[in-house]
Amino acid sequence: RNGPNPARWVRGGLLDVPDDSDDPPLFEPEENENTAIETNADTDTGEGGGWGLTDDGLQEICFGHHNAVVEMECILLNLFPDFVVSRLPETVLGCSVTPMTANAPTAGDKFGYHIDADPNITPSSPWTDVYGRYPNRAAGKPRFMSCLVYLNDEWDGDKWGAPTRFVDVPTDDDLMTYDVTARPGRVVIMDQDVGHTVVAPTAAAGKRPRYSLVWKLILHPRTIGQDMKYLAGGRGSPWPEIEYFGSAAQNQ
Repeated sequence: RNGPNPARWVRGGLLDVPDDSDDPPLFEPEENENTAIETNADTDTGEGGGWGLTDDGLQEICFGHHNAVVEMECILLNLFPDFVVSRLPETVLGCSVTPMTANAPTAGDKFGYHIDADPNITPSSPWTDVYGRYPNRAAGKPRFMSCLVYLNDEWDGDKWGAPTRFVDVPTDDDLMTYDVTARPGRVVIMDQDVGHTVVAPTAAAGKRPRYSLVWKLILHPRTIGQDMKYLAGGRGSPWPEIEYFGSAAQNQ
Protein backbone atom coordinates (compact mmCIF):
# COMPACT_ATOMS: atom_id res chain seq x y z
CA ARG A 1 0.00 0.00 0.00
CA ASN A 2 3.02 2.28 0.30
CA GLY A 3 4.25 1.85 -3.26
CA PRO A 4 6.87 -0.46 -4.81
CA ASN A 5 9.82 -1.48 -2.65
CA PRO A 6 12.70 0.77 -3.85
CA ALA A 7 15.16 -2.02 -3.12
CA ARG A 8 13.73 -4.02 -6.04
CA TRP A 9 11.79 -1.51 -8.12
CA VAL A 10 13.07 1.54 -9.94
CA ARG A 11 11.53 4.44 -11.83
CA GLY A 12 12.07 3.89 -15.53
CA GLY A 13 12.24 0.14 -15.10
CA LEU A 14 9.23 -0.33 -17.36
CA LEU A 15 11.32 0.90 -20.27
CA ASP A 16 12.62 -2.16 -22.08
CA VAL A 17 14.15 -0.77 -25.26
CA PRO A 18 17.08 -2.14 -27.27
CA ASP A 19 18.88 1.20 -27.25
CA ASP A 20 22.44 -0.01 -27.79
CA SER A 21 21.94 -1.00 -31.41
CA ASP A 22 23.42 0.77 -34.41
CA ASP A 23 20.27 0.01 -36.39
CA PRO A 24 17.94 2.94 -37.14
CA PRO A 25 14.63 3.14 -35.22
CA LEU A 26 11.95 0.81 -36.52
CA PHE A 27 9.48 3.66 -36.86
CA GLU A 28 9.48 7.31 -35.97
CA PRO A 29 8.13 8.29 -32.54
CA GLU A 30 5.07 10.43 -32.17
CA GLU A 31 4.62 12.91 -29.36
CA ASN A 32 3.69 11.32 -26.02
CA GLU A 33 3.62 7.83 -27.51
CA ASN A 34 5.86 4.82 -26.98
CA THR A 35 7.10 3.49 -30.27
CA ALA A 36 10.02 1.14 -29.68
CA ILE A 37 9.74 -2.63 -29.86
CA GLU A 38 8.82 -2.78 -26.19
CA THR A 39 8.47 0.67 -24.70
CA ASN A 40 6.18 -0.16 -21.84
CA ALA A 41 5.89 3.21 -20.18
CA ASP A 42 6.15 6.92 -20.65
CA THR A 43 5.42 9.52 -18.01
CA ASP A 44 5.65 13.24 -17.63
CA THR A 45 6.75 13.01 -14.02
CA GLY A 46 10.34 13.81 -14.94
CA GLU A 47 11.47 10.53 -13.39
CA GLY A 48 11.78 8.55 -16.61
CA GLY A 49 8.97 6.02 -16.83
CA GLY A 50 6.89 3.87 -14.52
CA TRP A 51 8.06 1.38 -11.90
CA GLY A 52 9.87 -1.74 -13.08
CA LEU A 53 12.26 -4.23 -11.60
CA THR A 54 15.90 -3.29 -11.18
CA ASP A 55 18.42 -4.90 -13.53
CA ASP A 56 19.37 -7.35 -10.80
CA GLY A 57 15.71 -8.11 -10.17
CA LEU A 58 15.08 -8.79 -13.84
CA GLN A 59 18.09 -11.08 -14.10
CA GLU A 60 16.91 -13.00 -11.04
CA ILE A 61 13.34 -13.44 -12.24
CA CYS A 62 14.45 -14.40 -15.76
CA PHE A 63 17.32 -16.73 -14.99
CA GLY A 64 17.00 -17.77 -11.34
CA HIS A 65 14.95 -20.78 -10.24
CA HIS A 66 11.45 -19.92 -9.03
CA ASN A 67 8.87 -22.64 -8.48
CA ALA A 68 5.98 -20.35 -9.41
CA VAL A 69 7.66 -19.44 -12.72
CA VAL A 70 8.31 -23.10 -13.50
CA GLU A 71 4.68 -23.98 -12.69
CA MET A 72 3.36 -21.22 -14.95
CA GLU A 73 5.62 -22.27 -17.81
CA CYS A 74 4.41 -25.87 -17.46
CA ILE A 75 0.84 -24.58 -17.74
CA LEU A 76 1.77 -22.69 -20.91
CA LEU A 77 3.38 -25.80 -22.42
CA ASN A 78 0.21 -27.80 -21.76
CA LEU A 79 -1.95 -24.99 -23.13
CA PHE A 80 -0.17 -25.04 -26.51
CA PRO A 81 0.53 -28.75 -27.22
CA ASP A 82 0.62 -28.22 -31.00
CA PHE A 83 3.58 -25.84 -30.75
CA VAL A 84 7.09 -25.79 -29.34
CA VAL A 85 6.93 -22.98 -26.79
CA SER A 86 10.01 -20.98 -25.79
CA ARG A 87 10.85 -17.67 -24.26
CA LEU A 88 11.88 -14.88 -26.62
CA PRO A 89 15.51 -15.72 -27.46
CA GLU A 90 18.25 -13.13 -27.25
CA THR A 91 18.95 -13.57 -30.96
CA VAL A 92 15.70 -11.75 -31.88
CA LEU A 93 16.18 -8.33 -30.26
CA GLY A 94 19.51 -8.55 -28.47
CA CYS A 95 20.55 -8.87 -24.84
CA SER A 96 18.99 -5.55 -23.80
CA VAL A 97 15.48 -7.00 -24.12
CA THR A 98 14.75 -9.62 -21.47
CA PRO A 99 12.36 -12.56 -22.07
CA MET A 100 10.35 -11.57 -18.99
CA THR A 101 9.49 -8.22 -17.50
CA ALA A 102 7.48 -6.93 -14.56
CA ASN A 103 5.25 -3.88 -14.23
CA ALA A 104 4.13 -1.89 -11.20
CA PRO A 105 2.10 1.14 -12.36
CA THR A 106 0.89 3.54 -9.68
CA ALA A 107 -1.69 6.33 -9.66
CA GLY A 108 -0.57 9.35 -11.67
CA ASP A 109 1.67 7.43 -14.08
CA LYS A 110 1.05 8.03 -17.78
CA PHE A 111 1.58 5.47 -20.51
CA GLY A 112 1.43 5.28 -24.28
CA TYR A 113 0.36 2.57 -26.68
CA HIS A 114 3.05 0.16 -27.77
CA ILE A 115 3.63 -3.30 -29.19
CA ASP A 116 5.86 -5.88 -27.56
CA ALA A 117 7.45 -7.02 -30.83
CA ASP A 118 6.60 -7.77 -34.46
CA PRO A 119 8.40 -10.37 -36.60
CA ASN A 120 7.72 -8.15 -39.61
CA ILE A 121 10.02 -5.40 -38.28
CA THR A 122 12.71 -7.26 -36.37
CA PRO A 123 16.20 -5.76 -36.61
CA SER A 124 19.03 -7.42 -38.50
CA SER A 125 20.04 -10.42 -36.41
CA PRO A 126 20.80 -14.16 -36.57
CA TRP A 127 17.05 -14.69 -36.07
CA THR A 128 16.17 -12.61 -39.11
CA ASP A 129 18.88 -14.36 -41.14
CA VAL A 130 17.10 -17.69 -40.53
CA TYR A 131 13.41 -16.74 -40.55
CA GLY A 132 13.35 -13.45 -42.44
CA ARG A 133 10.70 -10.82 -41.70
CA TYR A 134 7.09 -11.94 -41.94
CA PRO A 135 3.60 -11.09 -40.63
CA ASN A 136 2.87 -12.56 -37.22
CA ARG A 137 0.68 -15.68 -37.43
CA ALA A 138 2.07 -16.54 -40.91
CA ALA A 139 1.82 -20.25 -41.70
CA GLY A 140 4.89 -22.27 -40.73
CA LYS A 141 6.60 -19.33 -39.03
CA PRO A 142 7.21 -18.74 -35.30
CA ARG A 143 4.38 -16.77 -33.70
CA PHE A 144 5.23 -13.96 -31.27
CA MET A 145 2.97 -13.93 -28.21
CA SER A 146 3.02 -12.45 -24.71
CA CYS A 147 1.52 -13.81 -21.50
CA LEU A 148 0.63 -11.31 -18.78
CA VAL A 149 -0.29 -12.37 -15.23
CA TYR A 150 -1.80 -9.98 -12.69
CA LEU A 151 0.01 -10.67 -9.40
CA ASN A 152 -1.74 -8.72 -6.64
CA ASP A 153 -3.39 -10.87 -3.97
CA GLU A 154 -6.01 -8.16 -3.70
CA TRP A 155 -7.03 -5.83 -6.50
CA ASP A 156 -10.45 -4.22 -6.99
CA GLY A 157 -10.32 -3.52 -10.71
CA ASP A 158 -13.69 -1.75 -10.67
CA LYS A 159 -12.55 0.67 -7.97
CA TRP A 160 -8.79 0.88 -8.49
CA GLY A 161 -8.70 0.56 -12.27
CA ALA A 162 -5.39 -0.20 -14.05
CA PRO A 163 -6.75 -2.38 -16.86
CA THR A 164 -4.72 -3.45 -19.87
CA ARG A 165 -6.15 -1.45 -22.78
CA PHE A 166 -6.02 -2.72 -26.36
CA VAL A 167 -6.36 -0.43 -29.35
CA ASP A 168 -7.62 -1.20 -32.83
CA VAL A 169 -5.47 0.97 -35.10
CA PRO A 170 -7.32 0.19 -38.39
CA THR A 171 -10.32 2.17 -37.12
CA ASP A 172 -8.20 5.28 -37.85
CA ASP A 173 -9.48 8.49 -36.28
CA ASP A 174 -12.27 6.74 -34.40
CA LEU A 175 -9.96 4.42 -32.45
CA MET A 176 -11.69 1.50 -30.80
CA THR A 177 -10.32 0.30 -27.47
CA TYR A 178 -11.00 -2.72 -25.30
CA ASP A 179 -10.15 -2.95 -21.60
CA VAL A 180 -9.22 -6.14 -19.77
CA THR A 181 -9.91 -5.57 -16.09
CA ALA A 182 -7.09 -6.47 -13.71
CA ARG A 183 -8.11 -9.31 -11.36
CA PRO A 184 -5.88 -11.30 -8.96
CA GLY A 185 -4.41 -14.22 -10.88
CA ARG A 186 -6.02 -13.31 -14.22
CA VAL A 187 -3.94 -14.22 -17.27
CA VAL A 188 -3.94 -12.32 -20.58
CA ILE A 189 -2.41 -14.01 -23.64
CA MET A 190 -1.95 -11.76 -26.65
CA ASP A 191 -0.07 -11.47 -29.90
CA GLN A 192 2.96 -9.25 -29.47
CA ASP A 193 2.09 -7.08 -32.48
CA VAL A 194 -1.24 -5.97 -31.00
CA GLY A 195 -1.24 -2.37 -29.76
CA HIS A 196 -1.90 -2.02 -26.04
CA THR A 197 -1.06 0.08 -23.02
CA VAL A 198 -0.88 -0.01 -19.25
CA VAL A 199 -3.52 2.18 -17.63
CA ALA A 200 -2.51 3.74 -14.32
CA PRO A 201 -4.52 2.96 -11.18
CA THR A 202 -7.09 5.50 -10.10
CA ALA A 203 -6.54 7.88 -7.20
CA ALA A 204 -8.69 5.53 -5.08
CA ALA A 205 -5.84 3.00 -5.18
CA GLY A 206 -3.63 5.37 -3.21
CA LYS A 207 -0.01 4.29 -3.51
CA ARG A 208 -0.91 0.68 -4.31
CA PRO A 209 0.96 -0.58 -7.39
CA ARG A 210 -0.81 -2.95 -9.75
CA TYR A 211 1.79 -5.70 -10.20
CA SER A 212 2.07 -7.90 -13.27
CA LEU A 213 4.60 -10.27 -14.79
CA VAL A 214 4.98 -10.68 -18.54
CA TRP A 215 6.45 -13.60 -20.49
CA LYS A 216 7.53 -12.85 -24.06
CA LEU A 217 6.97 -16.12 -25.90
CA ILE A 218 7.68 -17.71 -29.25
CA LEU A 219 5.35 -20.47 -30.49
CA HIS A 220 7.32 -22.55 -32.99
CA PRO A 221 5.51 -24.76 -35.53
CA ARG A 222 5.94 -28.51 -35.20
CA THR A 223 5.37 -29.17 -38.90
CA ILE A 224 6.28 -27.45 -42.17
CA GLY A 225 3.61 -24.97 -43.24
CA GLN A 226 1.65 -25.42 -39.99
CA ASP A 227 -1.37 -23.17 -39.50
CA MET A 228 -0.30 -20.73 -36.78
CA LYS A 229 -3.63 -18.93 -36.37
CA TYR A 230 -5.67 -21.52 -34.49
CA LEU A 231 -4.22 -22.31 -31.10
CA ALA A 232 -6.63 -25.13 -30.20
CA GLY A 233 -5.70 -27.23 -33.23
CA GLY A 234 -9.31 -28.24 -33.95
CA ARG A 235 -9.81 -29.87 -30.54
CA GLY A 236 -12.24 -28.77 -27.87
CA SER A 237 -10.89 -25.38 -26.88
CA PRO A 238 -10.08 -24.25 -23.32
CA TRP A 239 -10.36 -20.66 -24.55
CA PRO A 240 -13.36 -18.44 -23.77
CA GLU A 241 -15.75 -17.51 -26.56
CA ILE A 242 -14.20 -15.05 -29.01
CA GLU A 243 -15.32 -11.45 -28.59
CA TYR A 244 -14.52 -9.26 -31.60
CA PHE A 245 -14.22 -5.49 -31.51
CA GLY A 246 -13.26 -2.66 -33.84
CA SER A 247 -12.29 -3.61 -37.39
CA ALA A 248 -12.37 -7.32 -36.51
CA ALA A 249 -16.05 -6.99 -35.58
CA GLN A 250 -16.74 -5.06 -38.79
CA ASN A 251 -15.29 -7.93 -40.85
CA GLN A 252 -17.44 -10.65 -39.24
